Amino acid sequence: MNAQQISLTKKQINSFDRFLVDGTGNTLNALTGMFGLNIDSSNSTIEIASAVHSENLNRLGSGALYVVSSALLGDMQGSIVLLMRKCDFECLGDVMKPILNLLFLSSTDTDLATLDNQKPDWMRNSSLNHSSDPVFHEQMMDTLSEMGNVIIGLYTKAIYKNYKLNTHHSLPKTLEDPDQQAFSQILSSSEVSEPLHMIIENEFIVMAKPIKLWCVISPTLESFQNMLNIIDSDPGYGSC
Repeated sequence: MNAQQISLTKKQINSFDRFLVDGTGNTLNALTGMFGLNIDSSNSTIEIASAVHSENLNRLGSGALYVVSSALLGDMQGSIVLLMRKCDFECLGDVMKPILNLLFLSSTDTDLATLDNQKPDWMRNSSLNHSSDPVFHEQMMDTLSEMGNVIIGLYTKAIYKNYKLNTHHSLPKTLEDPDQQAFSQILSSSEVSEPLHMIIENEFIVMAKPIKLWCVISPTLESFQNMLNIIDSDPGYGSC
């Protein structure tokens, strides 16, 4: 299948719209309920495109990324990747500070004066860049890994709900990707020269800070075609 020549029917487009609503709606609830983020508003888009022709991926820019990746296993095979730009990761750190602050303080039994001296720099001096504090950075990497595991699981559930494909994912790997080489390698690890991806861009406004999160679902060619066949055989999508 040539990515440049693909033409989706209205029925197929409706199915991907449903998938977007289910996946991002559950993601919004998870970020609010599990991670304590008070999300003021959100916006999401999905496209079926190759990496070269993706408008969503073009907005990543060329800077450093934070990547959470998993292999898709079961009825749908391929990969699923969550991406954050460095600026979004740092914004997430800013809004997560109060939560991690409470976790840090509640983990010790010493008196308040001792606690104050034990605080990392980002707690004692809010003007410092939190990314320069290795302890806080490690906490944020752990948070991102946990968040990625939850969100990836929610998207695989949305795949099952919409396409009845019993799909699960491998243990996520979380890493810093300063020059986007790791992400490029993930995109290029396909049996076709220009594979298609389901590319979701989410923007959340949290404490007046815009935070973007990309999800790139890359099924194998066989899995993608199987998904299209399922859509075409389901009369329910025609009534959307």
